[in-house]
Amino acid sequence: MFRNIYTFLGYVLSGVIDYGDHIVVSLRKTHKTTRCPTCGRRIRVSKESYPRIIRDLDIGPKQAYLSYHEYKLDCPCGYRGYERLDFVEQYSRATIRFEEYVYRLCLNLPLKSVCEIAGIDWKAAKNIDIRYTQKRIEDLRNISPKRIGIDEIAYEKGHHYLSVVRDIDLGKVIWVGLDRKSATLDMFFNELGPEKSALIEIVVMDMWDPYILSVRINCPNVEIVFDKFHVIRKITDALDKVRKTEFADADDDERKLMKHKRFLMLKRRERLDHEELETLDKLMKKNETLYIAYLLKEQVSDIFDRENVHSALIRLGLWFRNVRTSALEPFINVMETIRRYYYGIANYFRHQLTNAGSEGFNTKINIIKRRAYGFADLDYFKLKIFQACGILKSAQSPC
Repeated sequence: MFRNIYTFLGYVLSGVIDYGDHIVVSLRKTHKTTRCPTCGRRIRVSKESYPRIIRDLDIGPKQAYLSYHEYKLDCPCGYRGYERLDFVEQYSRATIRFEEYVYRLCLNLPLKSVCEIAGIDWKAAKNIDIRYTQKRIEDLRNISPKRIGIDEIAYEKGHHYLSVVRDIDLGKVIWVGLDRKSATLDMFFNELGPEKSALIEIVVMDMWDPYILSVRINCPNVEIVFDKFHVIRKITDALDKVRKTEFADADDDERKLMKHKRFLMLKRRERLDHEELETLDKLMKKNETLYIAYLLKEQVSDIFDRENVHSALIRLGLWFRNVRTSALEPFINVMETIRRYYYGIANYFRHQLTNAGSEGFNTKINIIKRRAYGFADLDYFKLKIFQACGILKSAQSPC
């Protein structure tokens, strides 16, 4: 049984010792020649070697270790060093198959759990995870996106952000950068290169001026699309501001009626059940200002559901008129924002593209943060984002 498990090129099983809490499997070299890792020439190994003991996959409940000698080489091509073995990477303290096992655990578990299962310290587990993830991430030089989405995620409280770029057509993250400045996004386009940047046709993003500036400088042929969900979020924020103002000015009876109704008001009307509709209608009849604000929110949500560009833009113009008539300052402020960024909102109706896919990425990223209770090592956090959401090279093994 052991001989079938421990079959490694150039080595055979020579002994097994059970020490109670762990097992040591001894290997013996079968040939006096090997291939030079530099030129590939077959050469004789020298008599000089050094003993190695490395971690391998467990045998039942016991940890297993391989014991063997690694031999020095002296090749005519000039190579001076130790032979390369197919079952362990140079300088590693574990077999490749054990490292692959640890890497697979790291895909779905926090490091603490990986360490408990594999019986290794967190630094070893983290280093394996980093090394194998770096090998699998697809190089940006091999990617030529035509449509990209740009979003930011908070990695720490206090306005600490990462900028995340995804390929809309592939549905994968292709770049992650620190901060959400114009210079941050410039780094992405510099890595992508001017030729590929010029081929980008559409960028979906929030109405964030630093991003807009970078895209306009680096992508001469692009159409900017503003994500409708960011626009609608500004509308719901305006409704919430009106609600808070009305609540502050309301008498005791009206406050009782308004209390705990925030999510009811923010929810789309067609998603309310019969009881919720009755409760909402009772509140709307009691407060005309709140009713007007609610209608403005519903109107703009309906507009963004329209697929006909001409019809949507006409309705948006009518909505502007309704906002001016309402004289509600929070909505007037949003209207001015929409007018300022009208070009990108009009492009939404033309292309019907959003960053909705990034919300799924954000969920995965939040899971990663919870597993690690936050990330002190930001570079490792970025790697974990690629691991969960990025383009990984397809291979039978993580290598």
